[in-house]
Amino acid sequence: MTENENLEQKTRVIFLMEKYAHYIFHRFFEKPGRDRALRILYDSGTITQKVFADKMNIRPSSASDILAKMESEGLITRACHDDDKRNINITLTEDGRKITEEVNIKQQEAVKQMMLSLTAEELTTLETLMNKLLSDWDYKFGEEAKLYGPPPRKRGADK
Repeated sequence: MTENENLEQKTRVIFLMEKYAHYIFHRFFEKPGRDRALRILYDSGTITQKVFADKMNIRPSSASDILAKMESEGLITRACHDDDKRNINITLTEDGRKITEEVNIKQQEAVKQMMLSLTAEELTTLETLMNKLLSDWDYKFGEEAKLYGPPPRKRGADK
């Protein structure tokens, strides 16, 4: 394989990864950002807004916006921390817990459907290769990504 052919193949693989990401986040999951936030809160119990922002890997101002929307939808409550009034505690409401449990069931079914065409051996190979890539990317780009934060969103991307 020539260097040019190798680059073309790598480009095709990256394009396929983009298509897979599109399927995962736009076809199988209705609201991936909200669902991820709900899952973090569900798993964490009551946490501070700062911890939430860290777990979501977003800026505190972005966390505040997300939480305000979730609060207006009745999914969470926010209250001042008992010991430090500057810290805000976030807790899922009963509706938030119920929606998270429903989303988890839907996501489990989607995952089953998404992976039906792979044998157990193929799935293991895919997982190994993806972990290898991710480890390499974390090593190469991890610190750079932390310095600059998440990539900028395109205008209208959240509509």
